[in-house]
Amino acid sequence: MSKTSNIFQKIVLITGILNFPIGLGMMVPAVMNPNPETFITSVVVGAFIIFAGATLVWSSRDLKTRASIVVWNGIVRAIGVLAVSYTTTIGHVPTEQIVVTGLDLMLAFIYTIGSAKHTGISFGKLLLGKSELK
Repeated sequence: MSKTSNIFQKIVLITGILNFPIGLGMMVPAVMNPNPETFITSVVVGAFIIFAGATLVWSSRDLKTRASIVVWNGIVRAIGVLAVSYTTTIGHVPTEQIVVTGLDLMLAFIYTIGSAKHTGISFGKLLLGKSELK
């Protein structure tokens, strides 16, 4: 495995692990101070963030066949970036959220470009779940 492939694998693994406290950080306050208007959304989104972290950790173990999962995680992060960008035009977004969004934008690029480079499979094929060179 080349040095850049090893670095890409570590980035996927570490960012996957970091999803766990982020997901818990959404769920715990919702459970500790339940608000019927936001409880379901906060807990479900937190659980999905944990699930995304688990899939990234799992994918990092065999990127050649699981890169599509990483690509889709990058797309989800890019959608989040678009949502935050739009929100800045209609209301206030905390500075911390802007910083996190910048990191998500970088990860979206790293995940999508890195997956294609690591596997030698085009972005389009990875998007469709193709994990074999033909």
